[in-house]
Amino acid sequence: MPNETRNPNETFIILTVREVAEYLRLSQAKVYRLAKQGNLPVFRIGKSWRFRKDLLDEWLVKQSTMKVAQD
Repeated sequence: MPNETRNPNETFIILTVREVAEYLRLSQAKVYRLAKQGNLPVFRIGKSWRFRKDLLDEWLVKQSTMKVAQD
């Protein structure tokens, strides 16, 4: 989604690896692996990995759409 369509005052929900693992029902190791491979939208603050929930939700939609299209 282009930045110009987002509200500049919008706040984002930021999740930790543990929270993402719970949200996606994956192990923390799997979340790290997907993030390192570039398969999950992630950013780092120092040594900490963080995830924007809105980008994860977009990623989930894209993944489910791709899977349906492949079947």
